[in-house]
Amino acid sequence: MFFIEVKLDFDSKESAKRFFGSIKPELEEEFLRSKTLISQKEGVLGIKISAQDKTALRASLNALLKPLVLFNDLEGLE
Repeated sequence: MFFIEVKLDFDSKESAKRFFGSIKPELEEEFLRSKTLISQKEGVLGIKISAQDKTALRASLNALLKPLVLFNDLEGLE
């Protein structure tokens, strides 16, 4: 098994909440080779991914990073 734990520190609790809401539909999907758990405490999101292999771990991480980059770009437009 492979594991990764990431903490994302947002500017505010509201930003963290908005990002979590934007990726929540993807988290509700079931995957055979990986599992993702996200927790929120104030403006920090904790992400834990466990996967059977490196490829599945990378795919799960990319599935979160792409929306994060987009979210960050859109937040900067405000």
